[in-house]
Amino acid sequence: MKKRHEEWYKLTGETKPKAANTALPPIRVLDLPGFQGIEDKLCIYTPTRGALSPEMDAMIDDLSTATFGITANDTLFALPEIYSRLPEWSDERIEIEDRYYDHEDQYETAEAADDEAVAILLLRGFDFRDARGQPLRCTLHFSRQAEAVAKGIMGKMPDRAAAGLESWTKKLEQEAKLHLQRKRTG
Repeated sequence: MKKRHEEWYKLTGETKPKAANTALPPIRVLDLPGFQGIEDKLCIYTPTRGALSPEMDAMIDDLSTATFGITANDTLFALPEIYSRLPEWSDERIEIEDRYYDHEDQYETAEAADDEAVAILLLRGFDFRDARGQPLRCTLHFSRQAEAVAKGIMGKMPDRAAAGLESWTKKLEQEAKLHLQRKRTG
């Protein structure tokens, strides 16, 4: 048995295995500042034709910049100005298109449905689920940024302490309200 372990240890590059429970729990997005407000507004103001109002777009971009340091537009591939003037068969245009596809292939959530994106982001360290386990309405608007940050492509990770303090503050506020209600009725 000891010999088998030594062989296995050499085959794994002589790295010791890490315990499965050492990973940090995923960041619950609703605990981050501002996300509950956006989620509430998306529930109330459902777009009729799939497009959000300019005010909602601006609010989403502001929250994305404050949380991740980037917006959804920052994660998109920027085509060079010369691209539209190149003939379709030119090597330059084909190379630009290859770079575009390579860029888009980095994002698993690009064409994923909400529930698929939630599963992908959960593995990357972000929990985009509500209390019932359903995908948040804002998942579509923040999935590319969260994935880019989690993979280290661009942006910054949100502060875990801020998320923890925000949820702790909400919990204390709820307990205080409940205590005051009991005190008034009892």
